[in-house]
Amino acid sequence: MLRRHRPPSLPPLPRARDRSRRSPARGASSVARSARPRPPPTVSPRPAPPAAPDPPRSRVGVARLIVEVTRGERVESRHRGSIAVVAPSGELIASYGDPDEFAFIRSSAKPFQLAPFVASGRFDAYDFPAPVEALAVMAASHSGEDRHVRTVQAVLRAGGLTRDVLACGMHPPYDTETAQRLIRDGEPLTPLRHNCSGKHAAMALHAKAAGWPVETYWQPDHPIQVLALETVATLGGVDASAIVTATDGCGVVTFGMPLRSLALAYARLADPMGVADAALRTSLARIRDAMMAHPELVAGERRRLDTALMRAAPGRLVSKAGAEGVQALGLLAVSRGRHHGTAGVAIKIEDGDGAHRARDVSACESLRQLGILDAAALEGLSAYAAPPIVDPRGVSVGVVRPAIKLA
Repeated sequence: MLRRHRPPSLPPLPRARDRSRRSPARGASSVARSARPRPPPTVSPRPAPPAAPDPPRSRVGVARLIVEVTRGERVESRHRGSIAVVAPSGELIASYGDPDEFAFIRSSAKPFQLAPFVASGRFDAYDFPAPVEALAVMAASHSGEDRHVRTVQAVLRAGGLTRDVLACGMHPPYDTETAQRLIRDGEPLTPLRHNCSGKHAAMALHAKAAGWPVETYWQPDHPIQVLALETVATLGGVDASAIVTATDGCGVVTFGMPLRSLALAYARLADPMGVADAALRTSLARIRDAMMAHPELVAGERRRLDTALMRAAPGRLVSKAGAEGVQALGLLAVSRGRHHGTAGVAIKIEDGDGAHRARDVSACESLRQLGILDAAALEGLSAYAAPPIVDPRGVSVGVVRPAIKLA
């Protein structure tokens, strides 16, 4: 039983000496008058310190209702967000909410973080046993399945490196079956299971081939991170100084920019022909093709939206999610209004969408409205496009449904 804490008894404060002037005794009235307290002296107030400048304001409130979650006949929850659809020229084809909403693009930057390695020719300096698979896993947020681990190990061996060089840290595999097996078998976690291990392996190999320090490849002032920033800026159509940088979940730099700029970068990934630098142009095409050829390496075999979308529309799109409700898509063929060609789509869910339900539904609905996914494809994607809310017996009691109308 916890005892209630009682503060220790403090001694009484000493009584202040009465410094008031005392007149000779003139009766009770005189004594009473002399005992009256004096008014306090007038003190000039100190000038107030200058007010701190207001912090930059985000565009909260511009995002619109994007997904509703129902239970029975009523809407129980709502997600807000924004979508931008952009042509490789930078033209805004369609949008919902605020196409200029700020977003840290998180792991959707991975193809562009990889591009300098390929464009420099240093990727081809290594004798990878499966170069296309290597590119796919380097651009991945993989599920930590055994195939992902084997592919990253092969990448590191080609450069004479080990997993100890990876600065991404560790987390349990995204794939539930794999994570449960590791626990059951007592297999320890290693950085190879981290979803970003392929990206980190690529950065370490790039640094080694270039003669730059390998151990510090993750630091923001390292040439690897500077090149990534410049590439994101070039493809997003913004000045590098206008990009807000911070630290991503895996420890390297992440980039903050308008949603429209992320969509533009993915439009140029889908169709890099308008990119001025020939080496960068070729590298983007190779990365795009590798991601579409091996969607299971970009994400995973089970319950991963990126893999499911690229398999549902083979050769028609490249898909890459980012944390906190970010989704980016490069579409190889879109017909909307006067636009006939490639496009990029960027989605941001305002609340971060930790369960991914709003991001998944928004991506599927956007692709439906853009003519990429038909009814049959959406039926196969129902776990992402219209995930049911179920009770303990598996009976549907609600649904997650889109509220999007691209304009």
